[in-house]
Amino acid sequence: MNLPRKILIVVLIMMGSVVRSQDLTENLKVWSGITLKYGISDDFDLRFGQMFSYNVSPTEYSFSQTKLALSYRIKRRTYVEAGYVNGLFNDSRSLRNQGVNTEMFGKLAIGRVFANFSYRHDIVKRLSLRHDPEIQYFFNKLEKYQVRGVYAARLIYNVRRSSLAPYLENQFFYYTGGDIGSGIKRYRLKPGVNFNPFEDFPMGVSIYFIIQKEFNTEFLPENDYNVFGFNLSFTLK
Repeated sequence: MNLPRKILIVVLIMMGSVVRSQDLTENLKVWSGITLKYGISDDFDLRFGQMFSYNVSPTEYSFSQTKLALSYRIKRRTYVEAGYVNGLFNDSRSLRNQGVNTEMFGKLAIGRVFANFSYRHDIVKRLSLRHDPEIQYFFNKLEKYQVRGVYAARLIYNVRRSSLAPYLENQFFYYTGGDIGSGIKRYRLKPGVNFNPFEDFPMGVSIYFIIQKEFNTEFLPENDYNVFGFNLSFTLK
């Protein structure tokens, strides 16, 4: 059995064993997700994503996130995307005090719309850099922000004669519209790997680790945590 298939089996076992994760606590989290892409035309794709976050110890539900988006290819390796994301969080006094009162499936719902731009270019052979600036508008004014800007830069290496593509991503978050001053308030370091385990089946696997640090949040507590994550993606057309 080759290495990608072994990794896939481990991921599927973990997805089945992790079941039940609070407002964003600072313990280690597991994020498991699935993405479906449907090709409307040669340039337009409809994307659906579902992600669940769990605290590892104790094992508890943290939040879930549902994403629906439309992507347009401007040219090779250049895309724009816009859509809606709905997050479901455990009920808490903190979120209630921030005006989050919409309930779905026994959880508090926070919605946002977003738009982003993605551009990837080669640095040297098999090594490329992808830029992903994004703007997010939240329907609730949260304590730290109502609008977030995110810039991600991903360095990608395509392994020769393989679908393996290890990467290293840096993410910077800009907060504005909340009770604290505007500025860059969050940083994430995200090493990971993407691969296609089966040659003739349109499925991709992504495994990653996130180190998050928040800073300059003034009188509000900083939210730092680490994440082990995996995502399965399928192309339907």
